Amino acid sequence: MTADAAKLYPRHRDRISGSEDYIVAHFARQNGITPAQVHQLIKRYGSNRAKLVAAAKELRTSLRSDVPKPLLGSGRRAGRLSAGIDARNGLETR
Repeated sequence: MTADAAKLYPRHRDRISGSEDYIVAHFARQNGITPAQVHQLIKRYGSNRAKLVAAAKELRTSLRSDVPKPLLGSGRRAGRLSAGIDARNGLETR
């Protein structure tokens, strides 16, 4: 009787491994962000693929210049820094 390889070595396709450079690079290309931003997202949200895809989509939209910025109380448009975005890596600060 042969062993079932799928049971012996299960693949966790719903997780992203931050220690594997080729996986990080592939995920970054798929979602239009940099590998450094992928590492930051993994630190913040964990390795759950669904959460990371949603966070990457939110990050991409917050960095796009054609998306209208919300108005501040003074009537000026909110920029990256005033909207709570960290200027170094583009992640939200909380």
